[in-house]
Amino acid sequence: MTRKVLTFAVLSSILTSMLMIGQTCASAYTLRYRDSGVLARRWLFQPIIISFSTSLNSPPANIKPGSDVVGAAHRALQHWAGVANIQFFETTSTVQTISPPNAGDRINLITVSSDNASWFGSFENPGRTRSFYDAGGSINEADIALNPNVPFSSDGTPGTYDLESTFTHEVGHLLGLEHSAILAATMQPRQAMNGLFSLPALTQRTLAEDDIAGARALYGPRMGMGSIAGRLIATSVGGQSQPIFGGHVFAEDPLTGRVIAGNVTLPSGEYRIDSLPPGNFRVIGQSLAGPIGADEIATARGSYSGLVDTAPPFRAHIATRSSSQLIPVAADASTSLGFFVSANPVPLVKPRLIGMNGELSTVALPLKPGKTFTIYIAGEGIDEIGPAGIATTSPFITVHPETLAEEFDTAYPAIGFQITVAPGTPAGDYSLVLESTDGELIYIVGALTIEAEN
Repeated sequence: MTRKVLTFAVLSSILTSMLMIGQTCASAYTLRYRDSGVLARRWLFQPIIISFSTSLNSPPANIKPGSDVVGAAHRALQHWAGVANIQFFETTSTVQTISPPNAGDRINLITVSSDNASWFGSFENPGRTRSFYDAGGSINEADIALNPNVPFSSDGTPGTYDLESTFTHEVGHLLGLEHSAILAATMQPRQAMNGLFSLPALTQRTLAEDDIAGARALYGPRMGMGSIAGRLIATSVGGQSQPIFGGHVFAEDPLTGRVIAGNVTLPSGEYRIDSLPPGNFRVIGQSLAGPIGADEIATARGSYSGLVDTAPPFRAHIATRSSSQLIPVAADASTSLGFFVSANPVPLVKPRLIGMNGELSTVALPLKPGKTFTIYIAGEGIDEIGPAGIATTSPFITVHPETLAEEFDTAYPAIGFQITVAPGTPAGDYSLVLESTDGELIYIVGALTIEAEN
């Protein structure tokens, strides 16, 4: 066997810092708004007035000269306004720095000034959003700053972060969204630099269906949409049960295999996936033990405080209702779907990294229809996956099991194999599904993001 060297690309976490003013109820990624039960961590009044700092017109040296900074910020706002009932009003401000943690100034600032350097504890975080809340839990100020210690561009220059992608992610936080555990979502906690996989890293400019569902759950429109809600409970060999805090529950379209939306369970085990179109869905629950871990979902304050190392590990489980894996969702209604998973046996296969073009990382792989790609997966237990244990749930994506090969020179066991994306594959996000020799299922959720055909 030829030994290949796979490069591990270190990606940045996109840091979110939120200051809590008053007392708010916990809310999960798509369990953020209800008419009762969970207070809204969102803006209650619109339009949301956004002040572009004058630093956007005279950016510091870390931003490539000639970059369209103002345009990137404007387009980021419009991505969200275009999918939900959100209105922004753009103005300018001479203010350069975000508000300190204990003193909001009621200016919703977007700034790239180097004066914000002290707010970044790491050189690896490209952006930061600081939000302030009133006593009822609604947002009354949010500021966005880009890290002046890392490089940016708007033209895909290798070795830089994409301005529009960073702004789009941070605007999601400004609106009240937390991190998503779906790899291809704009709101997933990691951002790639341009040049990863020898490609420009522009996919997070485009909102995933999961991002859109989250925005609509907060701001609408919700008329004609449905939801799935319930609790995720773990059972042990002794018959004891406990709610799972930090389980990932997600829904996919069984006809295309596209990932539609997901949620991370609260301490009560409760989850809710909102803003689903009427139809049937396949719903899966699994541990946060893949490329996106619990430590990247947890926040110092808020919904997931204390999440790390609290959830019992459990194997992926496909939910059923009336003995069917197709879960119906009706317009303007909520489908109740609580389900049990077993904490024994514990999951042994933990995919940590995915990749292509000789590089491994933790972001979705950008693929185009009508082409064949070599895909890599690395992690604990990956060498237990045989040729018959690699699949997708999409009829548009074909795995070629005869191409499976073990790879070396990586921190974890790694495998490589080829897949073909059919011409006409619908744009969207798709999962890779692994099955070990003892029947353990593992979903790498949203591992593949398919671009629209030109």
